[in-house]
Amino acid sequence: MVASCLRRLAQLGVLLLALVVPLVAQQQAPAPKPWFVYLRDGGQSPLYLFASYSFGVPIVMIGTLVDTPHDYHEYLAGAGVNLFASNGNGASVLALGSHATDSWYLELYGLPNATVGKLNVTGFAGVYLPLERQGVHQYFLDPVTVLFRLHPKVALGGSYTIYKIEGQGAGPAVQVVIPYGTATVDALAAIDHFVKELRVTLQFVF
Repeated sequence: MVASCLRRLAQLGVLLLALVVPLVAQQQAPAPKPWFVYLRDGGQSPLYLFASYSFGVPIVMIGTLVDTPHDYHEYLAGAGVNLFASNGNGASVLALGSHATDSWYLELYGLPNATVGKLNVTGFAGVYLPLERQGVHQYFLDPVTVLFRLHPKVALGGSYTIYKIEGQGAGPAVQVVIPYGTATVDALAAIDHFVKELRVTLQFVF
């Protein structure tokens, strides 16, 4: 089961890596700002809150996931590496321990980011490996977002998301630049058993 999840996640990651890897130069550069905060909520899906601190290449992260309608929560902490080129293209790769409502998990995250001209592609992919018998195997890509910058402060595009259990969703996305970061709104419609919702994602760097 674990091998099947990893194979499926690898298939999802190939597309993102195919976009990112050719854009990454041989030389790596540390992130210019160490703190990163990620907040996402849509009402129907869980609330995500993560904070990370970068030491250049090494990175540490803590976070929480709260799904009030299903009485489910997670508390996470872990570390990883930033694999970014001097032009900002690359990915963060992390391993985190998670104490969830149903089980302890090892979670592996990949967060690629690539920009070519006015086109930007980002992703948030992961796999859940349960450390207890009652845990549930899960993989996800939530979301991959493609945006075209129409203005220095406004970008339009779309988002796609897939979970092993919850299904798939897709829809238009708009992103605006705000102080210290960005605000992104995704209007997701169900493709396969996914929830229909309007979500807001706030990302800050400082």
